[in-house]
Amino acid sequence: MKKVVFLGDFNVDIIMDSLEAMPVADKEVRCGSFELVIGSSACIASCAYAGLGGSSWLCGLAGGDYFGSFLLESLAARRVRTDAVRTDPGLRTGVTVNLVSGTARSQVTYPGSMTKFALADVGPGVFENLGHLHVSGIFQAHAMLPDLTEVMRRARAAGATVSLDCQWDHTERWERLDPWLAAVDWFFANADEAGSMTGTRSAVDALEALSRRTRCPVVKSGEAGAMAWIDGHPVKVPAPRVTVVDTVGAGDNFDAGFLYATIEDQKPFLDAVRFANATAALSCTRRGGTGACSSAEQVKRFMEACP
Repeated sequence: MKKVVFLGDFNVDIIMDSLEAMPVADKEVRCGSFELVIGSSACIASCAYAGLGGSSWLCGLAGGDYFGSFLLESLAARRVRTDAVRTDPGLRTGVTVNLVSGTARSQVTYPGSMTKFALADVGPGVFENLGHLHVSGIFQAHAMLPDLTEVMRRARAAGATVSLDCQWDHTERWERLDPWLAAVDWFFANADEAGSMTGTRSAVDALEALSRRTRCPVVKSGEAGAMAWIDGHPVKVPAPRVTVVDTVGAGDNFDAGFLYATIEDQKPFLDAVRFANATAALSCTRRGGTGACSSAEQVKRFMEACP
């Protein structure tokens, strides 16, 4: 089995849930629960892919601290290979604090080691027996941005396919995006990201604009499901209904589900999107991005039970 490598951001999530109210300046609020979990798009997607049953590897940069050790141990416990994660004792691992009050959520991120992740951290072993490279959360990795196209080129030279879910660019300039879009087989973005990077107001318009810049764009729209551009037209694929506990990491689970269905099960494109929707929906029934980590059989049974 060829490996799938998830390359990109690397941080823990601290979830402070059931806040009495969202914080305001100079006032303290209490929360009902506190949890330290696996965070970051690349880490969550790698766990989801491993949970489905795929050969999942992670490539990133950890700090030499407790959070770095926590992530490496937690990933290994979920059968994610971390051989390609380098630890720098002089850096601190990134942290995202999630503040949750009812349906409202605010996040504060300390990027830490993510900002230093660079081409030199991607060893030649990453490309050995490589079946697919998935790049995620890359705008956090400032040092990698100038060389990401080269990483994708090396993956293609190794005979691998490539996908990208760049996540939000907090500058909203989306610099260097076009060379990346030209290099990938599949591109994933949520509706807000797609609208920002294309300057459009609707998910359909964003999808059409992206279809002129990349081979196979998929726009994710939460409970509304996902859309793909096929034969010059948008095709909507609805998502199954679930009782939502937490939406963190749903998009990353979607990516993993699509890749697993495409690479491991060799499903047709729209069937892979349906499988991805189901994987994402199940992830929303548990707290944290890796709370569910459903197996492929669990996802298939869930799809069979859906009306």
